[in-house]
Amino acid sequence: MKKNKLGNRSLAIAVILMVTALVLKYYKIYEGNTLEILLAGFEAAVVGGVADWFAVRALFQEIPIPVVKKHTNIIVKSREKLSAGIVDLVNNEWLSKEMIRDKISGVSLAKPIVDYLMEDDNQETIRKTLKPELEALVLKLDHEDVVHTLEGLIKPAIKGNNLAVPLGNLLKQTVAHKDHYGVLQVFLEVLKEKVGSASTLSFLVAEVQVLVNKQKEGSPIKGLLVGAGQVLGAIKPQRIAAGIQEQLVELIEDIQKEPETHKIIVALDAQLHEYGARLTSGDEKAQADVNQFGEQFLERLVDSGVVKQGLSRLKNMIKENLFDGENEYTLLVSDKVNDALQAFHDDRSKIEQTDAWLKATILQLIDTHHHKIGELVGESLQKLSNVELVKQIESKVGEDLQYIRLNGAIVGGIVGMLIMVIKLFVLDVH
Repeated sequence: MKKNKLGNRSLAIAVILMVTALVLKYYKIYEGNTLEILLAGFEAAVVGGVADWFAVRALFQEIPIPVVKKHTNIIVKSREKLSAGIVDLVNNEWLSKEMIRDKISGVSLAKPIVDYLMEDDNQETIRKTLKPELEALVLKLDHEDVVHTLEGLIKPAIKGNNLAVPLGNLLKQTVAHKDHYGVLQVFLEVLKEKVGSASTLSFLVAEVQVLVNKQKEGSPIKGLLVGAGQVLGAIKPQRIAAGIQEQLVELIEDIQKEPETHKIIVALDAQLHEYGARLTSGDEKAQADVNQFGEQFLERLVDSGVVKQGLSRLKNMIKENLFDGENEYTLLVSDKVNDALQAFHDDRSKIEQTDAWLKATILQLIDTHHHKIGELVGESLQKLSNVELVKQIESKVGEDLQYIRLNGAIVGGIVGMLIMVIKLFVLDVH
């Protein structure tokens, strides 16, 4: 027997039994007190079953009986009161502020979160969930908006800095420790190659020829002497230029052999050290010149696109090392995260501090937004049509209401039989 048909079938059985008892009595097939008692019970069962059927139906549907029908379809007609009662019950009883506070204050929030994060399966799930979002964020590192924002932050920071003192200290330390000699050797090697090239020789020949021509045009006597020198072979631009080139190359080689003792380098080092001393000793003119040059240089460096280049390189490094498969960097990051979680898990004071912060934050949110719980319930009820509302309520309590109808028939039958027993055997009414 299906439970949703239980009420109807119990009423049908009561009606059948009542009709059967009436037939037996009407045709005098069976007579006696037992039949009277059973008939009274079956009649009362039918009355109880019908009354409970009417009561149950009156909750969900309108029963078209004059005068009576205005007191039926109670759920739909009392919908506003019912919704308000549910909202009030949720807000002030089931999920009241006090009840939520009591529940939150009695549990630890931080430790379950850390325990969850430390599980291997959950870590992999979190990593897979966050990876696309983090990768998309990294890929925007060199976006124009990010570059412009970062440049806008850097440029004001360049202004007003005293670059002279640190630069002065750097110059003095560099000269003292000969740190610049490595760069000097590279520079001298490149310079020697350029000076000793055929193109440099051609340039020197042309310049010597220009000087010779200027001397010839200077005065008649100079012109005569220079011309005689050319005729006699004493003045040859090619040979003079080659001599100059050779001397320059020898000079560069001498500097390369012993830069520490070469008078040019010694003089240059002295000048650099002296300039560094001026910068660190408070020479206002020297400091102002360096600071101005430094600001202009750094600003031009920013404008040259170095910020975007740096961000692009950083983006590619992060993507390659952290997002493109497993490697030593991803394993290192994972290990560090696990170590940090384990240390946090084992530190009771941190757990308690985090718990206190989480609870205070949640309670603040509850105090501010608690009314939205009732609003959400009210909005959900409001979206339901009358048919949907009745259907949902009936689906939840319909089974119990069927038992009410069954119990009404049974109780009515028992009470009817008791009344008849009293009438027959106590009051002697036949």
